[in-house]
Amino acid sequence: MRSAWTAELVKVLTVRGFRAGAVLAGLALPLTSLLVVSSGGLGDADTLTSGAATGSMSSLVAYAAWAAVVAGSEYTQRTIVVSLATVPRRPVLYGAKVAAAATIAAAGAAAGAVVSLLVVAAVTPSGHRLGDPPALLGVVLASGAAAVVGAAIGVLTRSSTGSIAVVIAALLLPRAAAGLLGGLQPWIVGASPGTVVTQFVQGAQLAADHAYPGGAALAAVTMLLVALAVATLGGLAFARRDG
Repeated sequence: MRSAWTAELVKVLTVRGFRAGAVLAGLALPLTSLLVVSSGGLGDADTLTSGAATGSMSSLVAYAAWAAVVAGSEYTQRTIVVSLATVPRRPVLYGAKVAAAATIAAAGAAAGAVVSLLVVAAVTPSGHRLGDPPALLGVVLASGAAAVVGAAIGVLTRSSTGSIAVVIAALLLPRAAAGLLGGLQPWIVGASPGTVVTQFVQGAQLAADHAYPGGAALAAVTMLLVALAVATLGGLAFARRDG
């Protein structure tokens, strides 16, 4: 498993398009946060930490789409045949792909969160509290979960374009359609990646019906369990399909 995971990491680092996509996804957080903060989007009650997380949704979408493209392109470019010849055990190959996507997304998100905090601190006028920088761990967890779902969707759809549409809808629809969820709204919206980040940093105002009933920690656990469930579905589909 470890050698397959390493091979998947090397593949991303050596393929120019994959590498560029990962870098762009990592830059999404600090650049979007800089844009929001520099345009006056940071309220008096907000902290530097919450300001650094304002671009988290763009980062989540970017990592999910990137992971979906990486996984889906194996089918569109027919390189999945080569991958299976190299690692014939499908569960190992699939697990390595998902783990590699999550590793790169989490590492990139951690670096992006640090850069975002430094950039926001540099451009924000004095008077704002630092807040709780370790709360940016929520960005790392959410990015890893988004990448896992993206990779699984890429395998399920076997299409780069189709998988991008699915993952974007999965990330944005819970909040967009919140009013249609009724009593399930806090459970579904509260465990969505973007809302999980908001609950961690506790900076932006969050409506009571969007907050997960069990708190930020349980919201993160639920988010990760959902990502695991989607990854399991992808694994089952991958195990039963021909290359």
